Amino acid sequence: MGSFEIICAVLVLAGLLTRLAAIPLLIIMLVAIATTKAAVLVNDGFWEMMHGSRTDWAMLLGSIFLIVRGGGKWSLDRKLTRKLWKQSF
Repeated sequence: MGSFEIICAVLVLAGLLTRLAAIPLLIIMLVAIATTKAAVLVNDGFWEMMHGSRTDWAMLLGSIFLIVRGGGKWSLDRKLTRKLWKQSF
C-alpha cells in the first residue's frame, strides 16, 4: 500500500495523470482520518481531533483541489495534451 501511495505522489509531483493519481490519495486520506482520529474524537473531543489532524485535512483538501483543477500549466499533462491537440489539427 505504501508503494502505491508513493507512485501516486510521484505522478502528482510530475503532473502526469494528476487527476487520476489524486483519487487514490483522496481515498487514503479519508481512511487515515477515519481510522486514526476516531479514537481521539471519542476520548479528547472535536477540537483536539481537529488540531491533531490538520495535516491530514490539508492533504485531503489538496487532493480535492487536484481532482477539480488538474496539474496546472507546468504539468506534463498539459504539455502532452497540447502536443496531441496540435497534431490533431
